Amino acid sequence: MKRKIMNARTARSLGCLLLLLGARLATAQEKQTAPGGEDLVEKAVVRNRLLTLDKRFEIGVQVGLSLLSRLTEHYNFHATAAFNVLESLGIELRVGGAISRHTSTADKIAADFHKTPGKVADDLSDLWGMQASGLVGLRWQPIYGKIGLLAEYPLHFNFYVWLGGGAALFKRESVVICNQKSGADCAAYYTQNQVGPVASLALGMRFALPALTDHHSIKLEFRDYSYLDSYYVGVNRENAYNQQNPTGGGTLTQAGITNLVQIDIGYAFIF
Repeated sequence: MKRKIMNARTARSLGCLLLLLGARLATAQEKQTAPGGEDLVEKAVVRNRLLTLDKRFEIGVQVGLSLLSRLTEHYNFHATAAFNVLESLGIELRVGGAISRHTSTADKIAADFHKTPGKVADDLSDLWGMQASGLVGLRWQPIYGKIGLLAEYPLHFNFYVWLGGGAALFKRESVVICNQKSGADCAAYYTQNQVGPVASLALGMRFALPALTDHHSIKLEFRDYSYLDSYYVGVNRENAYNQQNPTGGGTLTQAGITNLVQIDIGYAFIF
């Protein structure tokens, strides 16, 4: 549970840093003026935006990988479709799959556990992994600005906050409940599959380059997926070898909420 709290705090810290960066860049631009007093931001950013989103559709793809993985790690692949109701507000649909697996830490726990004696044991939390998901959310994009990478090559950006939810297919493979032994090792662990709710929050920045038209953009996000966690306690390890009782008579216990923190990189075509 401490690790989950640390993951949530890390996501909030990264988001705050991203928000502060966008706000400071926008403030710095507002202070720039030409020798004659003309507002350069009004001329270069507001009036001549590379990205205009109002009443425009977009489609895209995104790839994400998990940060601070403890027992599971994820690689997400999403297709996205969105409609920007306003310049500062959009509705986005995300559909995709994921590759989830145990980390080396979880594999070591499983290998070491089955070499130790004992009749009754509790499983571990934080073992549910996403296999597929469908989400819909609102994207609020209040800050538009530019970063001067080179004197004549400004990088335009749009800062946004994304909030939504949906459903996901989850898979859980135990590291404690063994259903089939192979010598001193376990040949098959107890595995669960279920569909459940998932909520998601993201802080991101969309970038456009002067060399490209206003149809293309690159997105960078810090995204959190939150979903319910559960595991079995009081498992009779010997009884779990019986196919009629694969949980070993254990009791299913709710373990709060798992926070999966990821960094996402994507591309969107705006039309």
